[in-house]
Amino acid sequence: MKIIVLVGGGHAHLHCLAQFAKKPREDVQLVLISPAAYQYYSGMFSGFTEGVYGLDEIRIDLSQLAKKSGAAFYQDTICSIDPKSRILTGQHGEIYPYDAVSFDIGSQMDSPEALEKYISPIKPNYHFPKQLLKFRESAKPVIVGGGASGVELAFSTHAWRTRRHFSDVLLFSSGVLLSAQGAAASEKVEAIARKKALLFHTDVTIEDIDETSVTASTGDSYPQSDILWLTGPKSSELFAHSGMPVDRAGFLAVTETLQSIRFPEVFGAGDCVSINRYPNLAKNGVYAVRQGHVLWGNLLNFLDGNPLSAFIPQKRYVAILSTGGGEALLTYGQWSMHGKLPWKLKQSIDKKFMRAYQGIYE
Repeated sequence: MKIIVLVGGGHAHLHCLAQFAKKPREDVQLVLISPAAYQYYSGMFSGFTEGVYGLDEIRIDLSQLAKKSGAAFYQDTICSIDPKSRILTGQHGEIYPYDAVSFDIGSQMDSPEALEKYISPIKPNYHFPKQLLKFRESAKPVIVGGGASGVELAFSTHAWRTRRHFSDVLLFSSGVLLSAQGAAASEKVEAIARKKALLFHTDVTIEDIDETSVTASTGDSYPQSDILWLTGPKSSELFAHSGMPVDRAGFLAVTETLQSIRFPEVFGAGDCVSINRYPNLAKNGVYAVRQGHVLWGNLLNFLDGNPLSAFIPQKRYVAILSTGGGEALLTYGQWSMHGKLPWKLKQSIDKKFMRAYQGIYE
């Protein structure tokens, strides 16, 4: 009996569990380890914030999914990896052996250490729902980060608060909004923000925070009662502390087969890895979902001694960002569309994704 351990309940690992449910193998024991019993789907966080979705609609019960898939589930946090002995150590000293292991644990919040006491903890993502509910009702909410997550949550919080005649949320970005998606998307989303009266400041950074205010690089101070810091991902310290090969930012270094560059029995997917052939690949759910098929096939092929497949990211992909009020912005390369149709398409895609996993145990 060979043991495959999946650490974390991210997109790629959900696919692995679903595939094992469809086609189990008697010679493989599948184990899922996660610090939380539920995996929350980040693609629906904006809808949850706006009140479109309830809690159960945006989360997957990992213990039930594992049970129905024929996998063992342990609620634990992996604190160290011993790749030579092929064992993992949990938070309270539990030992988990493996013949192959995969990590899909996401990323952490990349906020300044000196300011963290003023910032709501939102990662790992099981913290997110509780913090979003508190944040949207806060007297003076502030979001720092003009990427997709920051912009989408600013729009959804703005929509929720506008319906209740609350004061506005304030968004700060170190560059233009959605800078990673190109100039056309930036211009489009900033025009939408102005039309919807969303307050935002571009080309500014937050230099200091105290109990009641934030100070921007312009020298201006703004009132704050709660802060979401969404400026980008940071790696878990697990890999570097365990002596695993990592990139310069501390993410697990893997090849295009999603294997560690030094330990072939160690795999990884999603935000927690850096693929050596694609070092600048964006960390988003689109790639993580597509990695699932390659990952599961490679885990089995590794155990069977068969050739492994390479993950090749697509150059362009459809991105749909909620702008609140039943509207969304769809982008594909330089082309974009805004309105109710993209929002309906986003809802359809997100609900289909959730049904694929919730349907296994419901």
